[in-house]
Amino acid sequence: MELTEKEKMIAGKLYFAGDPELIADRKEARRKLQAINQEHDKNKREEYVKAAFGGTKKHVYVEPSISFDYGYNIFVGEHFYCNFHNIFLDTCPITIGDNCMFGPNVQLYTASHPIEPAKRNSGLELGKPIKIGDNIWIGGSAVIVPGVTLGDNVVVAAGAVVTKSFPNNVVVGGNPAQIIQTIEEENEKDALAQARGKIDQIDREIVRLLEKRMSAVSEVTAYKAQTKKAVLDTSREEAVLANVAHLVKDEEYRETIVETFKDIMKQSRNYQGGRLRSND
Repeated sequence: MELTEKEKMIAGKLYFAGDPELIADRKEARRKLQAINQEHDKNKREEYVKAAFGGTKKHVYVEPSISFDYGYNIFVGEHFYCNFHNIFLDTCPITIGDNCMFGPNVQLYTASHPIEPAKRNSGLELGKPIKIGDNIWIGGSAVIVPGVTLGDNVVVAAGAVVTKSFPNNVVVGGNPAQIIQTIEEENEKDALAQARGKIDQIDREIVRLLEKRMSAVSEVTAYKAQTKKAVLDTSREEAVLANVAHLVKDEEYRETIVETFKDIMKQSRNYQGGRLRSND
């Protein structure tokens, strides 16, 4: 059975846009657009959008004005937000996932034309579908061309021209758009940077305390120099290590912290020995 021009259009095949059925559909789309774009009540406007689109879920918010060819080839998921002056050329299906946000002047084009001038001048047109995943943010004035698929969690920078498909979890920008950031990697960098920042802050505090400790060690060294006492005091070191082990609350860290204090005391002995020899 031969396909109608409308069926050819939706399937992405060459079709004649001047077909009477398609002309009537576009005329009906203009009527629906006028109702949507002139409605100030957001709840009524949402109902008009739901009636115009091919499929929606419960929450759809569209700012005026919006433009589309037919409307019935647009399918959006839950919590769809569309800012001012978006354009959807929906000769082929435009499928948009859940939790997607479109900035102002975003343009999705499924419509295309033959590159051969004779065929193009004949009035034949064609198109390719656009698929947008979940959790997508498309910045203002971005353009998505026919045939593009965007994976989940993609961010499209303002003004980008997206001419090819992209996988999940990337930020794309430029003309033509390229990957400028991988979202998981950035999250890992953020987590690593935060952890290292904590360590740096703690290290500053440790250095301050170690300087205070060495000041006290210097006092001990001065006393030993006067009294001719030996640098090594085994019983004192054993008592310090036992106290440190007792103070550590997390069993997982106890051995490491005790070994760290052993090295601190070793360096303290070396410092004391050097000072005492210099005083001889």
